[in-house]
Amino acid sequence: MTAFLATLGGKLADTWLSLLVLPGLLYLAVAAAGSVLGHRNPFGRGLLTERIDTMAGTPATHSPGTVVLVAALVLAASAGTSRLAGVLGGGVERMWLGDWPRPLRPAARALTRRRARRWSAADARYRQALTARALRAAAESRDALAPDAPDGPPALDDPADRPTTAELGEARNLIALARPVRPTWMGDRLLAADARVYQAYAIDLTSAWPRLWLLLPDTAHGEIQAARSALTGAARRGAWGLLYVLPALWWWPAALVVAVTWTGAWRQARLAVHEFAELVEATVDLHGRDLATALGIACEERLTAAEGLEITRTLRKGA
Repeated sequence: MTAFLATLGGKLADTWLSLLVLPGLLYLAVAAAGSVLGHRNPFGRGLLTERIDTMAGTPATHSPGTVVLVAALVLAASAGTSRLAGVLGGGVERMWLGDWPRPLRPAARALTRRRARRWSAADARYRQALTARALRAAAESRDALAPDAPDGPPALDDPADRPTTAELGEARNLIALARPVRPTWMGDRLLAADARVYQAYAIDLTSAWPRLWLLLPDTAHGEIQAARSALTGAARRGAWGLLYVLPALWWWPAALVVAVTWTGAWRQARLAVHEFAELVEATVDLHGRDLATALGIACEERLTAAEGLEITRTLRKGA
């Protein structure tokens, strides 16, 4: 037990140091250095060194009590700043997933309508390309059966200049995998997993997921939790990017930190959301039969919409 507590204490100390103290210390150092340097002399190392020497020469810095008090205040401020970043990270994650607060909901609805129009136009182009390809295939089949038949009207454009159906489908999927109902790509990507599962299996993922989670092996738990943690970590880094806007007001190089941190966090969040959604769909594909069996629903071969609809009726309990 003593060894276990010692190991646990070491892990907690490492976590506290890496997640709370170090990022907060870096932020405070940037804010303090920026307040000394300012916009006019952003890289003046001599000015910064002079200010540090002046502070070190004051009588208070030679008092052990003062040094301990300042160190404690700096550590507390670092931890508090990191906690603030964690709270802001939750807000950043909600914004990325399209769950916007009430004052921003008119803008969210307008953005959702715009994304839906773009998706509908891209989907129409994709379906037209599919129809045109089917017609060309039918024409080629007729020509093969009747090679002496007169040619039809000449093509108005070169087929090589037309985008392929795969390219049109990819262009549509870059907007969303299903018709957008959220103002952001990340929010729609998660909802698309729900829609695709219901379309394929008639399973209400909201009702089925807690029960399905209980049936998963530890390996699947770890993969899904890692993807979810990656999204939370990216949102936290995005929050740090927002916090660096404040020192950027008096020290412009901090604006570079904002741009790099926010861009990297946003790209990582998109990857994490995509991976999480893929894992959720894969979980239903691989373990949907296990859920049906656990509920007493016969599913001898592959899971189909018939068994999925019975799962949904059972889990909703008439709701």
